[in-house]
Amino acid sequence: MEILQYLLPSTQQIQLETWRLDTVNNHLYVTVASTQTHAQCPLCKSFSGRVHSRYERTLQDVGLAHYRLTLQLQVRKFFCFNTGCPRCIFTERLAEVAAPWARKTHRLVARLQAIGLARGGAAGARLAHHVGVQVCDSTLLNQLKQLPLAAVKVPKVLGVDDFAFRRGRQYGTILVDLEHHQPIALLADRKAETFADWLRHHPGVEVVSRDRSKIYRSGVNQGAPNAIQVADRFHLVQNLTETLEKVFSSYPADLKAIEHQHRPKTIAPDVAIVRAKPTATAQAQAHFQATHQRRVEQQQQIKRLSEQRWTQVAIAQAVGVSEKTIQRYLERPDFPAVLPHCQTFGRSILDPYKPQFLEWWNKGIRQPHLLMSLLQQHGYEGSSRTVTRYMSQLRSAQGLPSQVGRSPQSAVNVCDPQAPPLTARRVSALVVKRQEKRDQQEQAFVEKLAAQHPDLATAVSLADAFLQLLRQRQGDAFDAWLMQALNNSFKPFQAFAEGLLDDYAAVKASMMVNISNGPVEGLNNRLKMLKRQMYGRAGLELLNKRFVLAS
Repeated sequence: MEILQYLLPSTQQIQLETWRLDTVNNHLYVTVASTQTHAQCPLCKSFSGRVHSRYERTLQDVGLAHYRLTLQLQVRKFFCFNTGCPRCIFTERLAEVAAPWARKTHRLVARLQAIGLARGGAAGARLAHHVGVQVCDSTLLNQLKQLPLAAVKVPKVLGVDDFAFRRGRQYGTILVDLEHHQPIALLADRKAETFADWLRHHPGVEVVSRDRSKIYRSGVNQGAPNAIQVADRFHLVQNLTETLEKVFSSYPADLKAIEHQHRPKTIAPDVAIVRAKPTATAQAQAHFQATHQRRVEQQQQIKRLSEQRWTQVAIAQAVGVSEKTIQRYLERPDFPAVLPHCQTFGRSILDPYKPQFLEWWNKGIRQPHLLMSLLQQHGYEGSSRTVTRYMSQLRSAQGLPSQVGRSPQSAVNVCDPQAPPLTARRVSALVVKRQEKRDQQEQAFVEKLAAQHPDLATAVSLADAFLQLLRQRQGDAFDAWLMQALNNSFKPFQAFAEGLLDDYAAVKASMMVNISNGPVEGLNNRLKMLKRQMYGRAGLELLNKRFVLAS
């Protein structure tokens, strides 16, 4: 009895009267009464000690052990002696226990709000059930809506990025305090005017870290013109990678030559090589080739109309593509008439297990059922048909009939390099990769790339110099690199340098200060997770509270 008194929501305003334990339903009912001798009128704030009547309130409280707790609170009504007060009778308030007209105690509401912030509606309701509280998902979300947002503490270093309410249709803006890695607010759109208004109403921002978006650059210029803008280094490296991909795509023969030079040194001459076969259906391959042929015809038509001095708007209307596609097709070299083999057609669910599979095969384990059993023990979940199809490729590489029979076993070992083709995208990713993180094979690719053609060596040199400016914070040498890039013969590098020149101050600042937009990207990922948790109910108000308050 005495212990229960100390477990009540308030030991000052209420006292324990009786209690009843329902062991069948795991429910504890506690009758409590108010200890106040006087009560304050909620309107005129005058005190009264004359009781008018009594009634009982039922409050749901946090559970005790595995028992749900219900408080049966004896509450009094008082007369108000203030003749000027419009309320003659009022009910006493118990501020430490529960809000007026509430059916739950303050501490239970706080617990439900914490669960809602962490888990959302449906998942939070399931978690609340395990802690002894029966509540639905809508109630949890309603409790979250009652939470007030804290006043914004204006940061000196602000990070900004966009996020999608509906990808491709509706976007918002996320604002982050980069000094403390804490989210500040979510804006309803990603317009420059909206961002500028927020900056005007929250003066004091000294540095703004952003991506290469002109929208946020315009917003900072309007709302905080004295703030230093810093371009995000990740996006600069990403733009450099895209530029290198455009350059390398003009040298497919050189990339193929490097690939052929490298492969014979990595495979022993007495080992049979397995040639990958397309796993897609003939219909899928035909559709892929038809799509490529349509792109070839569109590019030829676009370049022909451009030579006839058509505007890009008119070309877009005639061909039926966007103006951005027109620009991209005009800048890049002609598509090959016949598309080379697509590496995605050679992928298989068996790929992660092929090294172990080949080890068993070369040791003489050739029985399909035994290999299938061994693969399943290592986590393989594919079909046996995939295994037998790959076994036929191995037998063909050894010069044996593709079907398993009583034919003699070959003593020749087989090897499946599974090396992806040396495409322009793969090469550009290797060039921008830090040298200390490249393996020997990747380093050899980059060295042979520079030795294959003088133009490729120039592109690699320009990329390495720019990456050194970013990673070593050598902003003083940026002007010299910019002039070198503008005066080279590569149009993609010229366009890249012109874009940097257009955003000169922010790009140079990224080479001078140690500020990154990485925390913003990380919080943006968490925001996407919250949005997907709440499905269609993730409106701005609810999303803002779950995102900001939970941090």
